[in-house]
Amino acid sequence: MDSSEKMNSIDPYMDPVLCKAAEEGNIDPFEKYQTRLDQLLTPDENTILHVYLGNQSREPESTYFVDKILEKCPPLLFQANKKGEIPLHLAARYGHSNVVKVLIDRAKARPTDPESGVTEAKKMLGMTNEEQDTALHEAARNRRSHVVEILTKEDRPELSYSANVHGETPLYIAASSWGQEQEKVIDEILANCISVLDYGGPNGRTALHAASAVGDHGRILCSSLEN
Repeated sequence: MDSSEKMNSIDPYMDPVLCKAAEEGNIDPFEKYQTRLDQLLTPDENTILHVYLGNQSREPESTYFVDKILEKCPPLLFQANKKGEIPLHLAARYGHSNVVKVLIDRAKARPTDPESGVTEAKKMLGMTNEEQDTALHEAARNRRSHVVEILTKEDRPELSYSANVHGETPLYIAASSWGQEQEKVIDEILANCISVLDYGGPNGRTALHAASAVGDHGRILCSSLEN
């Protein structure tokens, strides 16, 4: 491959300077950017928001960067990467609860679909990635109890509590491991869960089966579910 071909292979992707700015939450390079921001992508089709959220080791103190980027380019709210992940998936995975609230509020501010009657917030909360995981699956798997609390109070059961491609519901995932934070995740799901379908797991197993093998909190969960 000659030098011109190399340049052409790089052109479609986000400039390294802009990628670095997104990682750091630096809004300045994007303020006067002329091209639509949803056209700035990494090779994995991560947008500015994906890059930013995936590079915050702890919850951002401010939601300024997310707010400003969505003001400039609202379609980024629903734009998925190659894995089918929207920004909400990443915010849930990494426990960015304040960002989760911003994303949900942004979706709530959009018009409801007149044909289905489904709000944009409900639509977003039910969106799945290539593994059929919702944001709630991600939050449960990564023990993000504060995010689980937000999502279970906002979400629509028939969508968010459904099983992924492995047959795992969020409650099953939560019941499959142990720890204090995981107990909080389970408590939040149980407190806001109304459907018995939420307890399902792969190969005919349920959250009860998973919980029974995980120690004291598993036995507590078994008692809660049976009652």
